[in-house]
Amino acid sequence: MKIVITGSLGHISKPLAKELVQNAHSVTIVSSNPAKKKDIEALGAKAAIGSIEDVAFLTKTFIGADAVYTMLPPFKFEENPSLDAREEARRLTSNYVKAIQQSGVKKVVHLSSIGAHTDKGNGLLAFHYVAEQVLNQLSADVTITFMRPVGFYYNLYQFMDIVKGEGFLKGFIGTFMTIRYYGLKGLLQGKNGLIVSNYGAEDKMPRVSPVDIAAAIAEELITPQTGHKIRYVASEELTCNQIAGTLGSEIGKSYLKWVTISDKQMLDALIKFKLPLSLANDIVEMNASMRNGGILFEDYYKNKPKLGKVKMKDFAQEFAAVYRSK
Repeated sequence: MKIVITGSLGHISKPLAKELVQNAHSVTIVSSNPAKKKDIEALGAKAAIGSIEDVAFLTKTFIGADAVYTMLPPFKFEENPSLDAREEARRLTSNYVKAIQQSGVKKVVHLSSIGAHTDKGNGLLAFHYVAEQVLNQLSADVTITFMRPVGFYYNLYQFMDIVKGEGFLKGFIGTFMTIRYYGLKGLLQGKNGLIVSNYGAEDKMPRVSPVDIAAAIAEELITPQTGHKIRYVASEELTCNQIAGTLGSEIGKSYLKWVTISDKQMLDALIKFKLPLSLANDIVEMNASMRNGGILFEDYYKNKPKLGKVKMKDFAQEFAAVYRSK
């Protein structure tokens, strides 16, 4: 099959490309970075250097493809904290729709997210709902699989500094913004270190490896189907304290705990970091929707997938290696 992959050589796109190439598929990888061309070709894939902002480029790249994998790049909140994630998702996904229509592609696998089943109560993740709705406007002869992974293992790196007990929580807003919990500084500088958020403790928190996501996407790309489909992807289901315990055991802090703070404390901290109120509220709501199997997980638990191969203990070894290197 001729398959186009967006996302350059990212956490998911790279292992996805490797698997497809190894199975003798013709793979083209879209990247906006010309410096990636050599690395892409080293995988045995073709590089298409250009931007998803450019519909003409996308259309040309998609022509002749049997299937395309689409994803939205991390939004650049660090450049524009007031960016409207929902409208950005609508705009970029509309580019994909135009390119798919103009190129004649008939099979699409799109990276969505847990929580995309609703636009209410899920905070920042509502932009994935918007993206799915835009893609659903494609004609019935275009098959679509919406991949809805749970929280990525590697997002736990955001807690690295707080686990060290250094008084900082370097967190992702998308994958960029850094949050400092000024109001909790005394607490966070305790010798034990803590993981802190407005969800945690005994809340069950499914996590997933990009490797397992890539394997599921590869399967969807090459499997014949009709209509539109939703597929959840997860690697393991643990409580937040079980996650903290697994990480702690690998770094010599078996006592590590995941402490839950209030929504107000979280919001106050974000506002002190001078985030726009709308973005701060979206983050607090997103986190709150994870508590006690809340809104974020309601559709996931109705459609639970078979769990993937990469477990938390595997990621914990990677986490520990990075922890010790800093």
